[in-house]
Amino acid sequence: MEESKRPPFFPMMIDLSGRRVLIAGGGLVASRRADTLLKCGAEIVAVSPAFSPDFPGGIRRITREFSPHDLTEDLALVIAATNDRAVNHNIHIMAGHLHIPVNVSDYQEECDFFFPSLISAGNVAVSVNTAGVSPSLTRRLSDRLRKVWPIWITEEKERKLR
Repeated sequence: MEESKRPPFFPMMIDLSGRRVLIAGGGLVASRRADTLLKCGAEIVAVSPAFSPDFPGGIRRITREFSPHDLTEDLALVIAATNDRAVNHNIHIMAGHLHIPVNVSDYQEECDFFFPSLISAGNVAVSVNTAGVSPSLTRRLSDRLRKVWPIWITEEKERKLR
């Protein structure tokens, strides 16, 4: 893994409970993003001509191509996860004009934030992110944390009861 010349990203956690998030795309990447956002309580609108069979329920689906009118000022985040580079790029530009943070799944240089791997037990959460440099490292670290996270949380609860 190549070492970056830039400082690490600030790992800000935000409350997405009841806040609107737009996902442009309905494939596997969009599905994984939607699953994580649902766990965080976001109200998701997904726009895509088709949705993968494993795309999560509980999401307002609009079955058509992305339209600039889908971007509204009340959005907390935008995920550009279509299979069209030009569409993702345009979403990046338009979201920037509206000052809405955007994650572009196919081009890290256009991301305002990187999608973390979320590990949680109840409302206690930790995330892992390598700023797009090494998704495999993110996955390996997350898998290790998922094994111990519930144990650590239980131990902490028991320690407080003593």
